[in-house]
Amino acid sequence: MKRNQWNLLAVGIVGASLLAAGLTWFGMRGRLEADERPRAISRELPPTTITAHGLKVVVLGKAPQAQAGIRTQTLVPARYRGGYARAYGLILDPRPLLALRASDATALGELGVARAVATTSQREYERLRLLNRDDQNVSQKTVQAAQGAYQSAQARLAAALAHVANLRQTAITQWGPVLARWALHHATGPLTRLFNGQAVLVLVTLPPGLVVSSMPTVVQVDNGNMPASAATFVSASPQSDPSIQGETYFYLMPARQVRIGMRLAVTIPLDKPTVQGAVIPTSAVLWYADEAWVYLQTGADRFVRYRVSTQAPVPGGWFETNLGPGQRVVTQGAQLLLSQELLAPSASTGRGEGAEGHKDPKGSGSHGADEDQDND
Repeated sequence: MKRNQWNLLAVGIVGASLLAAGLTWFGMRGRLEADERPRAISRELPPTTITAHGLKVVVLGKAPQAQAGIRTQTLVPARYRGGYARAYGLILDPRPLLALRASDATALGELGVARAVATTSQREYERLRLLNRDDQNVSQKTVQAAQGAYQSAQARLAAALAHVANLRQTAITQWGPVLARWALHHATGPLTRLFNGQAVLVLVTLPPGLVVSSMPTVVQVDNGNMPASAATFVSASPQSDPSIQGETYFYLMPARQVRIGMRLAVTIPLDKPTVQGAVIPTSAVLWYADEAWVYLQTGADRFVRYRVSTQAPVPGGWFETNLGPGQRVVTQGAQLLLSQELLAPSASTGRGEGAEGHKDPKGSGSHGADEDQDND
């Protein structure tokens, strides 16, 4: 009987030991799994910047992308009718035109006075000459004095006429016939807006060697971070830009955060064959160091900054020939990626991690419907 009791006691002790060991194992396994999950999450959360083939690649996992609100858009093919050329714009000071108008008004006033004096002196001379001839009621000396006054008045009138003519010829020589007519004929409208600060006069200079048979009615003037402004053709310019040797033209554009003396980039549409490319959305363009950039998504968690051209503005963005359909650009959160790229220390890599950042920008991808973009 005692032996059976001892056997039962031994079995109980062994069972309790096995149960305690099992609980201990499962508890340790649970803690290890719980410790491993934060490590897996923590490996995805911190963004990093690596360098591959000389390019900085921002690495950002899917979870941080969602938290940062990163959004991308696939580029679709587009066609641009006609090419374009880059020209140079200079905001001119309108005060010489205003001074020209004032000088012309003064000269016209002096001409009016001279004409009136000449007319009066002529009549007086004719009256005295007739009196002297008929009854000699007036002495010859008086007639001669009147004749001298008349001749002096005629000389002053001729000088006033020459002054007005010289002013107008100078205006045409310096500003061309259109602006000269606006200033000298006291035209309202465009010149009034120019003098009131509502519009600015742009001297557009073509690159050396570029000849355009007929300048377009409208060109796009790029004002840095501001959207491009449309400038309207005025006339060919007799003036030249001393720093650039090229054909020059006057254009008028709204005074939108520009100042006298500023140099701006001008896009001239040309009559050339249609070119293929894609439209970069306005929301995707990031301005940094006075240049336009976009972030390309080259992998699930890889982003590379790429410089784009703003020479061909189109509705909704800019036409770009160096990016192809199917590539994805960041349309929201690009500033965060730039901050990460500039602030985070870079880790150099070779052909392994981050090599996607060295992709040819004109990569292949899915093609959508063609979009025609007119630059007329």
